[in-house]
Amino acid sequence: MLIRSALLLTLPLALSAQEDPFFLEPPLPSTVTRVAVGAYDQAFSDGRGHWKGWSLEGTIYPASGAPWQLSASGIDRPEGKGTMFSGGKYLLIGEASSAFLGLSGGTNSDFLPLFRADVDFRFDLGAGWKLDLAGALSRFTEDQEVRMLQVGPAYQGSGWSVSTRIQQLTYDPGGDSDTGGFLNIRLGGNDFGVWHNLRLAAGRGILESTASGGSLATSTMMSSATGRFSRRPPSTSLTSTASLPQERLASLTGHWPLTDRFALKAEATWGEKVSTYRFWGGGLQVVATF
Repeated sequence: MLIRSALLLTLPLALSAQEDPFFLEPPLPSTVTRVAVGAYDQAFSDGRGHWKGWSLEGTIYPASGAPWQLSASGIDRPEGKGTMFSGGKYLLIGEASSAFLGLSGGTNSDFLPLFRADVDFRFDLGAGWKLDLAGALSRFTEDQEVRMLQVGPAYQGSGWSVSTRIQQLTYDPGGDSDTGGFLNIRLGGNDFGVWHNLRLAAGRGILESTASGGSLATSTMMSSATGRFSRRPPSTSLTSTASLPQERLASLTGHWPLTDRFALKAEATWGEKVSTYRFWGGGLQVVATF
């Protein structure tokens, strides 16, 4: 019997998909809070219907120290509805290294994780070069578990960054695994200003691991992160995986300030699971700063 598809939302990966999670703002004169409210929709080519829902997230930038982030998202899929809650904290390590710690969990649905823990490090190597290392553990009903490991180099310039990561997902019971790769390019280093982010990915397990409270590549939820991981069928029930990439993803996100207090954030994405389906989606958020 095939294992039912599962979606996991988590901030670090959602943000690494669209916003460099370590483009932290400089110290502010006072605490600043940003609240984002939005919705998303996705359409599939094979008649499996729409994925849609809402998102609510908040980021607190303290006058000293690194940001806190909280979010909730509602997910409406053909197999049911659910709600995901997430929270996390950035940490500064020395002068140029940083980390993110996150916890999340879902309710009202068996396709959301009961519990998820994330850790995401960015180590400074000097001259703008960084090393990213991330891990996550997701637990579902019926003692099912997904473990994630990501590693890869990054370069952070003045107002831009580029990073690439190799990802491995391991599924238990069974011990099957999927491997994929991600390329993330961001122009604009200030979260409060104009910025754009392009994400490209290929491999196996990438679509589910980037699915979030927005569309499959949105940054609106703690996946963005950040979604997030789908428990797939045992390998004996899969079609041949010899021809890679089996999955492809391309997404573009933009952030545009409208006034000193309000901004818009929009995302468009396209993905494909080879010989299975294609999808198109988008999301929109209104962001308020206090």
